[in-house]
Amino acid sequence: MEKKREDLVRCLQKMILNPDVFSSGKLPPERELALRLGVSRALLREAIITLEALGYIEIRERQGAFIKAPESADFSASMKYAIFWPGDLLINLMEMRLLIEPPIAGQAALRRTGEELSRMRACIAQLAAAQNTPNAGSSSGAQWDSMLHMLVVEAAKNPLLTRLYEGMRSTMDNYITISRQRLLALETWPAKILSEHTALVDAIEARNAVKAEEAQRRHLSSALEKLRDISNSPGRKADIGEGLI
Repeated sequence: MEKKREDLVRCLQKMILNPDVFSSGKLPPERELALRLGVSRALLREAIITLEALGYIEIRERQGAFIKAPESADFSASMKYAIFWPGDLLINLMEMRLLIEPPIAGQAALRRTGEELSRMRACIAQLAAAQNTPNAGSSSGAQWDSMLHMLVVEAAKNPLLTRLYEGMRSTMDNYITISRQRLLALETWPAKILSEHTALVDAIEARNAVKAEEAQRRHLSSALEKLRDISNSPGRKADIGEGLI
């Protein structure tokens, strides 16, 4: 099955790069394209998600999948992710974050400025407000979550780490948003995430590097464990691609 997914993605890559194949700048409807390629719709959905993560296409709600023209540098950089696939992408991404973000949080606790702390607190306030909305798993909540993590990285005052994290977030932004929205959509998860983020910022405010590192590790570890549960649950593959085209 993995080989079939890889072959399908490569086939679609070649088709997208040929301006004569999809001259309208948009992929055909899912049913039509699956029939044309002789593949299942489920397999096509996973390939489309991968192509969006790689920057080839943009999924617009209720409009379809539109072909993008990414900058050559970004395009080349994103190619290394072609070996991953939707379910594994989230897991691999979280494992990578678990390795690099806790030490960064410890560094941020020692180097943060008062202004950076204020911005972190503002993110916490927005996450708290989002928790009280009918749709706590909205993209807005995920964006404030993402911004808080970026602020922590910037507060560490290491330009190389900042660039590394920005590059990861840029290339994988789609999957970071998907993972956050999935977690925030769980009934008890918004409150849990808010509590963990608050503990992280409290430690950074206290300039306690050990507690900041522990708080970040605890937060990312619990998120990784839950994403693994979601990834292994029945019906995951259908949910991942539902409504893409």
